[in-house]
Amino acid sequence: MRNLKCTVFMLLACLVSIQVVAADVKLKKNKATVDGINYTLNGKKQVAQVVKGKTPYVGDIVIPEKIVVDDVTLYVEEITANAFSQSPGLTSITIPNCILKIGNSAFEGCSSLTEITIPSRITELESDLFMGCSSLTTINLPEGINKIGNELFKNCKSLVEFEIPSGVSEIPFGVFEGCSELRHVTLPAGIKKIGNSVFEGCTSLEFVDFPTGLSDVGNEIFKGCTSLTEFHFPAGMTSVPDDMFNGCVALKNVELSNSITKIDNDAFYGCSSLENIILTNSLSTIESSAFEGCASLKEISLPNSIKVVNTKSFKNCSSLKVVELPASLEKIESSAFENCASLATITLPVALKQIEGKAFEGCNSLMDVYNNSATPAKIASNSFSKATMKEAIIHVKKGFATNYNLDKQWSKFLNIINMEE
Repeated sequence: MRNLKCTVFMLLACLVSIQVVAADVKLKKNKATVDGINYTLNGKKQVAQVVKGKTPYVGDIVIPEKIVVDDVTLYVEEITANAFSQSPGLTSITIPNCILKIGNSAFEGCSSLTEITIPSRITELESDLFMGCSSLTTINLPEGINKIGNELFKNCKSLVEFEIPSGVSEIPFGVFEGCSELRHVTLPAGIKKIGNSVFEGCTSLEFVDFPTGLSDVGNEIFKGCTSLTEFHFPAGMTSVPDDMFNGCVALKNVELSNSITKIDNDAFYGCSSLENIILTNSLSTIESSAFEGCASLKEISLPNSIKVVNTKSFKNCSSLKVVELPASLEKIESSAFENCASLATITLPVALKQIEGKAFEGCNSLMDVYNNSATPAKIASNSFSKATMKEAIIHVKKGFATNYNLDKQWSKFLNIINMEE
């Protein structure tokens, strides 16, 4: 009997010991690797999160719905930030529908990943999620996506087309930047805002249709999109942002909407194929270098709301032959038309008060300048090229040629004549 009691006592002690070890696992042990996938564990909530390990993931990865660690079942609910990042050997990944969240940069730099399906319970694609996935061609998204993060697909160089989910209202900074094979993107009708550099460097992109109602648009959206050939501004946009089409060398046709009031700095800089653009009467401001380097632009008519032609606005527009200045114009800033080598004639309006240095420098074909004001506009010694000063005819309102001959700078022109009535 005594031996039996000892045996029972020892068995009870062992059971207590086992229970203590199991409890320690639940409370203290928060990391595990199961079938090559790294997790952090929350035993109390019976939840596991996929995390980044010490070495990159390789091959085909299948994330399970649940794992068992020390006889404890934990349900996999999240892929944390950077979990699979910089795993160039990862060729495919299967994500179960139980996943509720995928953290930012989770697949960044997975350069061998070609296709991915996002589970149905995900509503947000976080920043940098697929950045640098240079082989990614197919992304299958659920209908419930309503938010996407910055630089989501940046440098996904194999992505050819993409449709933004209908629930998304904002495309933030750099989402498709550097997607050099991207040819077509479909934007939903509900888009209200597009951030900076969204399509910058998408060198294969030929056309994007902005929906009506889109009003908030960032800078450099199409910068360096060398295959973009045309663009139509939707009603609601009020400006052409800084560098919007900078370097779009294939851009030929642009249609401004009547809501556009301002063309910002460098908006069409270097658009060397742009031949014609109709500036609407709603336009009141053209900022510096807006059309600089538009070497195919042949004519421009500035609307009556323009008071200033800003610095370098049309510099190096070497094919520009016709420039119509509005009656409202008061000032032409430095280098505004510098090196417009095809410009042969210009009519200066009565309201014009000043022409700054180099405004028409390098316009060596400019041989007829018509002045409608009895009072000469203030000019600098280098406002016009040497050829214009020596060879051009300065046509002045009848009876006021003397005013120009007495002006310190205008008197340097050799041929000042009165216009006939």
